[in-house]
Amino acid sequence: MADALPCPASGETVTESGAETVHMTAGNYWEETVYAASPLDGLERTDTSAAFDWLELNFPVTGSKIDWRNVQGEHAHWEVDDDLQLASMAVGEVCRRMRPGSFVEHAGDGISPYGVRFTDDGASEVVTALLEVPEHHYFLAEDRSWMVVVTTEGDLDVVDL
Repeated sequence: MADALPCPASGETVTESGAETVHMTAGNYWEETVYAASPLDGLERTDTSAAFDWLELNFPVTGSKIDWRNVQGEHAHWEVDDDLQLASMAVGEVCRRMRPGSFVEHAGDGISPYGVRFTDDGASEVVTALLEVPEHHYFLAEDRSWMVVVTTEGDLDVVDL
């Protein structure tokens, strides 16, 4: 009979040979790793349902997607194949619209554990870090006067209301 293996600490697995320890995250990777590191670690957390409720009330929807052809306000759309160029454009669009001292609310539609609010201080780094999470991103002005949407398929939509 083989010797009993020691009980692993939370989040660890010990192989039968006892020669290898593999660290595994028991919780949400995005919350424990991405949102726990700078520049996202100190941001105010929000419930994304408020942002998505506002979107549903204020934008035409077909299925579960915004019907961009029927959006009111000034709308611009780009399809970008290069992820770095897409991120650079999105950062520029968000930062160009921000007002000193105002907040931007971010909501992701997939795996982000919550939304975040941030100001113009470090906004470029925050937007860049958020875009690393593979999901659709909605950046909303605090007063809801504009929105920047970035999709995993390479779409960038900007609406000034």
